[in-house]
Amino acid sequence: MLENQVGKRYAEALSGSISDETLLEKSLESLRAFGEAMKTEKQLAKFFEHPSISLEKKKNVVQEICDRLAVGEQVSSLMSLLNARGRIVYLGKIVEYFEQVVDRRLNRMRVHVISAHPLTPTNTDRLKAALNKILGKTILIDTEVDESLIGGIMLRIGDQVADDTIRNRLEILKRTIENEEVA
Repeated sequence: MLENQVGKRYAEALSGSISDETLLEKSLESLRAFGEAMKTEKQLAKFFEHPSISLEKKKNVVQEICDRLAVGEQVSSLMSLLNARGRIVYLGKIVEYFEQVVDRRLNRMRVHVISAHPLTPTNTDRLKAALNKILGKTILIDTEVDESLIGGIMLRIGDQVADDTIRNRLEILKRTIENEEVA
């Protein structure tokens, strides 16, 4: 719960410090790159959590990572602030919430599509156009293939799920038959 509060607070603060909307996407990519570095290098997370390592050493490491990743001024400042306040361990949640803030500011929505077979570019474009018309936002689609669905498609938009898969239809049919047998 604390990590959600921290994530939201710092994501909103970073967004508020960026008035140019073209810099939002670049800042998001920089934040993601820093987050990926923290995930892939497990020692890095331990380094920042370790209480006996001086704040100055941690500050130098943050600056070195920012320089290597060529992050913008706002992201660099945020990372320095997170380090100074001992909040850098919450970077994953900050990235997650900042992505939501950026999407909201740029009037776009992320849709996760799970299908039994890979979608063709034509099908993806048609789906984007239909969702754009319904939702009135720019749609960003990420796809996943799950052969256990047998057929059909499942959409995850935020916390809502639309499941029109054969597997789901079979589950519904099974429950219906079981309920009729009980009656």
